[in-house]
Amino acid sequence: MITRRQGLALIVAGAGVSLVGCGGGGGGGAVPGAAQGTVLDVARRQGLSRFVHAVEAAGLAETLSGPGPFTVFAPNNRGFAAADLPSGPEALGRVLRYHVVPGMFTSAFLEGVDVNYANLAGSSLEVDGTEPVLRVNGVPVLTPDLVAENGVVHVIGAVLARR
Repeated sequence: MITRRQGLALIVAGAGVSLVGCGGGGGGGAVPGAAQGTVLDVARRQGLSRFVHAVEAAGLAETLSGPGPFTVFAPNNRGFAAADLPSGPEALGRVLRYHVVPGMFTSAFLEGVDVNYANLAGSSLEVDGTEPVLRVNGVPVLTPDLVAENGVVHVIGAVLARR
C-alpha cells in the first residue's frame, strides 16, 4: 500500500526534469545527521572516483552541485570498470543522468514500495524496496543513504542499463 506521502512523491517524481534547479522533489526530506557538501562531494569522499570523473567529463558537475534535491544511484568503481561506456560527453551525460532522480528518496522512504521514478534522462527507474535489499532496475544498493546537503547518494555495483 502506498501512503499519501509516497503518492505525492510519485506525482512529483513524474514531473521529472522540470524539478531540476527549483529545489522541488519528493521524498523523505531532511535526514538527521546530514553530511556536509553536495551529492558530488559525498561521492568523492566515498571513493567513487570513476563516477566523479565521468560526471565532470560529461559536464554534469555543476548540475549535481546545484540545489537539488537529487537521489543519485552512483556505481562504484568496480561497476564502472565493468561497463562499456560511451566516450563522448553528450552520450556519457545521458548515461549518468539515467542514474539521477529529482527529489530525496532515502531507503527508509522507499521501504516496502516498488515504484518507477522519472530520472534526469527523461526515462524511468524501477526502485524496489520490497526485498531486504533495496534494488534499482534489479541492481542491489550496496551502500544506502549517504546524505548530502542537496540530496542522497546510494552506491550500486553496476552501471544501470536502460529498460
